[in-house]
Amino acid sequence: MNTEKLKLLFALQEQPVAPASVLAKQVGVSAPTARTWLDSLKKEQVFVSVHANLRSRRIGLELDDFVLQVNSYDALKKIETFCESHPYTSYRARVFGGDIQGIILQFRQPDAARPHLLEAFDIMKKEGLISRIQELPTLNEEYGSSFTRPRLDAWNPDIMAWIFDWDKWWSAAPKKIQPRPKIHSKMNELIPLDELDVRIIQEISMDARRKNIEIIESLGLDKNEPGVQQKISSKLKRLSEDVVESYRVFINWTHFDVYNMPIIIAEAEEDVTDRLITHLSTSKFPFASSIRKIESGFIWSARLPSAHQSELLSLVWRIAKRHEILISDYKQSQVYGLWAEAFDPETKSWRDDREFCLVAPLKSIGLKT
Repeated sequence: MNTEKLKLLFALQEQPVAPASVLAKQVGVSAPTARTWLDSLKKEQVFVSVHANLRSRRIGLELDDFVLQVNSYDALKKIETFCESHPYTSYRARVFGGDIQGIILQFRQPDAARPHLLEAFDIMKKEGLISRIQELPTLNEEYGSSFTRPRLDAWNPDIMAWIFDWDKWWSAAPKKIQPRPKIHSKMNELIPLDELDVRIIQEISMDARRKNIEIIESLGLDKNEPGVQQKISSKLKRLSEDVVESYRVFINWTHFDVYNMPIIIAEAEEDVTDRLITHLSTSKFPFASSIRKIESGFIWSARLPSAHQSELLSLVWRIAKRHEILISDYKQSQVYGLWAEAFDPETKSWRDDREFCLVAPLKSIGLKT
């Protein structure tokens, strides 16, 4: 990839839904050239799509994260099928390492549906599919977790390597920790939704980088019908302001020598954990990562090349009392958009009945309640 195309990818990452004409000015090329390059980058799957990260609580949904230890490969496949059938699956990925061979899951669901999910896990355990269920703190900024986006300017295309000094980075971590700003209470207030709102959220949760006309067509609406374009434009603006926390560019990191995604579960002193989370939140860490605080320490995952994985593990070994390493199989991972059919247009609420949230997903893998 030439340097100019790389700059365009940098610009896209900083402004994922900006028009090509805006990105073109930042890179110093013409708008047609920027559009052509973006098309070629997507065709070559350097980047796959742009997803909207949602403020789940604002639309009446909670995030629940789990690691399931599975008893066989066949059991793993069944659980993945269960995820495909469950109306509120948000993410899944195979994980392995140490004593754990299993799967990490996230569900975006109404709180009333949570008991059904826990019952499904219990049934899987009784049927011998899983041996252990571990719930994790929710991985979302509104719950206090922290994320870092990859800094592509740390990638040197001339030597095809990432430039980052781990010792220098950690030595710069502040000794005195400032309290993290609290999420404004308004950001957790429910906003009213109708069926069309939810269908639009479904569209932008899977591919937000589209023109309004394209979204209208995906919704099955007539773009030439009077008032339709104005209505969708107005709803998109409102939802972007009230529901979307951020936009994320899904980049195929194999183009940048990034193949590994370790998940480190560490026991550490609270001041070390707070220092690490704060430093990740405020410094220029070059790799995509997420960290969540747990009672005994932290869970830190990062997507990075082999050479830097060694540096990451060395740092954790130095600052933590003890740690466990899991590897996430990103090639077998799956991100799910919001499913509009889970919203009941009559009650204007999310379905949480037993048949929908428990019986049907279990039936897909041959289990009964």
